[in-house]
Amino acid sequence: MKTLAKKLVITLGLGMVVVHQPAAVGDAASGQLDEGALRALEESVMAGQQPDGDAAAVEPLITQTTLTYRSHSVAAGASANNLEGNACPSSYTMISGACHPGYNDKMVIINQYPNRSANTWRCGFKNNTSAARTVWIYTLCGK
Repeated sequence: MKTLAKKLVITLGLGMVVVHQPAAVGDAASGQLDEGALRALEESVMAGQQPDGDAAAVEPLITQTTLTYRSHSVAAGASANNLEGNACPSSYTMISGACHPGYNDKMVIINQYPNRSANTWRCGFKNNTSAARTVWIYTLCGK
């Protein structure tokens, strides 16, 4: 059963908006499969597969995590571009990390990225204050 959607035209100031009313219950909306076509698609796809042959990425299962951290002092007015966090324990792999500027809006994070070869997180800071400040680097580890 195919019905035509009714259009409602609303004029707003200088523009105009066309609003489509929803189709009747049981009808496929424009751009969607009707019930028969949807059933045919479902039957053509094997269990666990995605339509159009696109396989979902399989992520490894993480069963345990731990967090390492390390503090560094950054001199007044100085930049510290490549500060390292503590490495993950030997049986763990670095998953992610974070840079903590010590609750000071003048302590700017200038970069952050994983250091896979050292199994840790790396951060860069710029100290825009007149005193040395302490920053922290956190590394999330998992196995």
